[in-house]
Amino acid sequence: MSQNVRSHRFRRMIAGLGVLATAATGLLAGASGAAAEDAAPVDPQLAVYVEVNSNDLANVADYTLADSGDTAIDMAMIFAANINYDGEKAYLHFNERVTETLENAETQIRPVQAKGTKVLLSVLGNHQGAGFANFASFAQADAFAAQLADAVTTYGLDGIDFDDEWTEYGANGTPQPNPQSFGWLATALRDRLGPDKIISLYAIGPTYTTTDFTLFDAADVLDYAWNPYYPTYDAPTVPGLEDRSLLGAAAIDLSATSAATAAEFATRTAADGYGVYVAYNLTATDQSAYLSGITQALKGEGTEYRAAPRDTTSPTVTIKEGSRFTKVRADGAYQRVSFTLFDEGKIDRVSVNGVVKDLTDDTWSDLNFVKPGAFGAVRGANTLQVVDVAGNTTEVSFVLSK
Repeated sequence: MSQNVRSHRFRRMIAGLGVLATAATGLLAGASGAAAEDAAPVDPQLAVYVEVNSNDLANVADYTLADSGDTAIDMAMIFAANINYDGEKAYLHFNERVTETLENAETQIRPVQAKGTKVLLSVLGNHQGAGFANFASFAQADAFAAQLADAVTTYGLDGIDFDDEWTEYGANGTPQPNPQSFGWLATALRDRLGPDKIISLYAIGPTYTTTDFTLFDAADVLDYAWNPYYPTYDAPTVPGLEDRSLLGAAAIDLSATSAATAAEFATRTAADGYGVYVAYNLTATDQSAYLSGITQALKGEGTEYRAAPRDTTSPTVTIKEGSRFTKVRADGAYQRVSFTLFDEGKIDRVSVNGVVKDLTDDTWSDLNFVKPGAFGAVRGANTLQVVDVAGNTTEVSFVLSK
């Protein structure tokens, strides 16, 4: 169900060529036909923000369309990373839960992407004065764009969403917003990401109100701009993004907006030809009945909740036999000991007495030749902790001799 968002621009280019051809013929009938062709069908995208401080991003994969089985959610925003200030420059910051979401991509992000949903990192101000709208030069903006692009590449994401809230421009001696800053940042990020990643604008704050969008090619740099106010229906005005397929007028809070209003906004979105419908705060509860009112209008299908079973099985830890790997004394203490590790959901890491050893995420793994001084082991009592990628843990106690 998800489409390559850059195709929007291809449709606009084709539409423009159609208009030129019509002008060349000078035929009124031809003009009418071209106008009809210009109104290319819009496939409205359902974009959902997930507060990962309190919810798993993986919950997005639980929702599918009732008839086709396709994903019900086209874009999922990890909410949120921050733009912070170190006293000299802006830098990208992840809190503990955002870090967990990104580093556990195999269980949090990949299952969502496998269903066809694009996963974006939403970036938010953090009361420190660093923002998207107050870079003083292209070089400063590009330095931050490099950090964003690195996050997209490192964690296998599909793009970046800009949300200019809670910045507090001027704090810590930071500059006030200027008309060029966001254009520099967005352009630099597009150059670094290439044409196939998504850059979206949550149209709020000086990034929206102060930016002069005519100073850069907004249509070539941004994929979407959408309404940030819940629950309202009001598309942002962004010069260069006049094509409604790139705009979102509908914005609702899944926990606070009535189902009737949400469904009404979806009907209006489809009728008005807008390309995005924005929903905030998807949780772990079954919200399929609510979402059905939206997807029925946007996609012609209801939504089903198909929660995938979570991995709750702890890893299996087995002591390897044979003197090559394990040597035990008559009193039960080990001179050295080796372990075989197994988990269908893959082993993530081990620790001995709190000393962590990161492992390649595989179903089978080994920890060989543990003795005093190796892997954090000591003479006497020791604790081995084995953790799988889902966070399930197995602990094994053992005693080492010299």
